Amino acid sequence: MTNRLARAKSQYLRRHAHNPVDWYPWGEEAFERARTEDKPIFLSIGYLACHWCSVMERESFEDEETAKLLNRHFVAVKVDREEHPHVDEYYMRAVQLMTGAGGWPLTVFLTPELKPFYGGTYYPREPRYGLPSFKQVLQAVINAWKNRRDEVIAEAERIDNAVRESFTLPMPREVFGSVNEALTAAFDQLVMLFDEDYGGFGNAPKFPQVGLLLIAARHHLLTGDPMSLKVLSRTLDAIMRGGITDHVGGGFHRYAVDRAWRVPHFEKMLYDNALLVAAYCEGYSLTGKKEYARVAQEAIGFVLRELRSDSGCLCSSLDAESEGEEGRYYTWSYSELMEAFGEEHGKRVARFLGATESGNFEARKNVLFAAGDVAELASGLGMGVEEALNFVKEKLWEARSRRVRPERDEKIIACWNGLAVSGLALASATLREPRFLDEAQSVLDSLVELLVDGDRLWRYWMGGRGDVEGRSEDYAAVGRAAFDLWSLTGDEKYLDLAVSMADALLQKFVSEDGTVLYSPREEQGLQSNIVENYEGVLPTGTTLTFSLTAKLFHCTASRRYGDAAEKIMKRLSGRIADDPLSFPYLVAELPLMSRRARELFVVSSGPLDRDLLLKLYESCHPYSVLAPIREGSVPALLRDVSSDKGVIGEGPTFYLCEGFACRLPTNDFQNVLRSLRPTE
Repeated sequence: MTNRLARAKSQYLRRHAHNPVDWYPWGEEAFERARTEDKPIFLSIGYLACHWCSVMERESFEDEETAKLLNRHFVAVKVDREEHPHVDEYYMRAVQLMTGAGGWPLTVFLTPELKPFYGGTYYPREPRYGLPSFKQVLQAVINAWKNRRDEVIAEAERIDNAVRESFTLPMPREVFGSVNEALTAAFDQLVMLFDEDYGGFGNAPKFPQVGLLLIAARHHLLTGDPMSLKVLSRTLDAIMRGGITDHVGGGFHRYAVDRAWRVPHFEKMLYDNALLVAAYCEGYSLTGKKEYARVAQEAIGFVLRELRSDSGCLCSSLDAESEGEEGRYYTWSYSELMEAFGEEHGKRVARFLGATESGNFEARKNVLFAAGDVAELASGLGMGVEEALNFVKEKLWEARSRRVRPERDEKIIACWNGLAVSGLALASATLREPRFLDEAQSVLDSLVELLVDGDRLWRYWMGGRGDVEGRSEDYAAVGRAAFDLWSLTGDEKYLDLAVSMADALLQKFVSEDGTVLYSPREEQGLQSNIVENYEGVLPTGTTLTFSLTAKLFHCTASRRYGDAAEKIMKRLSGRIADDPLSFPYLVAELPLMSRRARELFVVSSGPLDRDLLLKLYESCHPYSVLAPIREGSVPALLRDVSSDKGVIGEGPTFYLCEGFACRLPTNDFQNVLRSLRPTE
């Protein structure tokens, strides 16, 4: 038995190719059938690494009786949220408005005109967890479509109007005397969410929420407030020690189901790891804690080892399951630890990693977390601390490598690769690891080859280019990654790419008033022209566009980019005033357009010194823009701003500027380093 999804690019869709459900991919063929046969559309949205998506497939979509109901009364459409994020964004908002919650699998019922009238997330095979069975839901929708059609259509119109209204932005307001006040207001709100006992924000489930961590980090950088450092450090410590961190292979799972960060949802996403690498690098820069550097390095090791594709780019995720069981690859029985280390050492390792004979997870298995003192472990093993940690990891890795690995989603997503390149660039400077810069260049060069076509960027690659143009987040993340690599290498091709992505954003996504659309403005459809008015796990295209245009403005003095950044900032002022945490990544970036922002032009007569640029980049981050220039080979965009900047004496000459007023040029590298941090 094979359905239409067998021809799909997406692995997630192909996973459903042998369901008895008569699935359609998202597209006009399905919509036309729904209109012709006057049937509602059953829309199911998920992604490959999603555990509950797999559960619902096994329980319902592989069930013959359920499939018969779907095939007889609905047009069934399956969507990979990573292929069509604009579709997911619209219908997720609809379900959130209908139920007060959202998540995946996303289950939505639509009219043939694609307007939602009922929805939820996971529905079980039989009634449980306070939820009706999926078949009960289907029967109720069938009955409503047959017998209360007018009510259904009216509800669909109401929900569609509510969804569209929910994407609007309040009018701009002059509410803050400076962008620093916005950052302080956001931090004050953040403190009320902070979990003093366990770190992080709110109760279970616990997500890393990197945007909130960056607010704490940047607030401390600008104010020196010890509370902001406490919020940052306690949360980074808790994540680092908890089960959300993979203590064997490095990297991070998506979130923890409990308040203490002990038990994760086991999928591993590229974007989480990219963003957390950057967060731990900022934490290391502020505190000097070597543990943060180690965690960042191990996460990078995971990404490059397990998500690198043959193309050179980075794949999107690892599944939560292997052999049909969530967490099987990552969890340990007590006896497995004894077998790996022997009983004497095994007991010490089990105590250090929080493992017990009865287990701390399902089926007497254990999620490993840093429960004990590493010095005590090292003493018991008769080793130094680093030697003991490496010994334990190597033994566990050797044992785990014999297990069946979770499936990897081979999809290469432009935005997520861009975020990873920026994370690698920051790590190369912060951790003094030039090889991470080599890897960042390799990833971005490969991505350009796959997904950039002139000034057009495609959303993803999966054995070929997907048929979806990049969203604003894709263009902006790739552009910002290119700018980061230009700052670290001086290679003009990266500046050209950053400019190309910025210009495409201004043409395709950014309105005259600074509103940033999620999809290109020429796209048609119910999900088109969605305005970004909320920031979740990832930075939005709005934030990334602001960051990219602000940085280009500082290094080129082009009002085209400066005006764009200012308009975006102003357009979001009302939203940020109402809720400073609605755009945490943007609030953390706002000082780029303040008097705290600086430009450092490094002018050299010969090849640019990479080690020097790495040291400068770390000191420049996050509010100084590093612009490397080689005399005689100045990019066209920089010629005006660099016309009065030449090499003086021997070696590179540094021009440090604030508000386009520059200090006297100097060849004193150490003095420049001391001057780079933001000041009041």
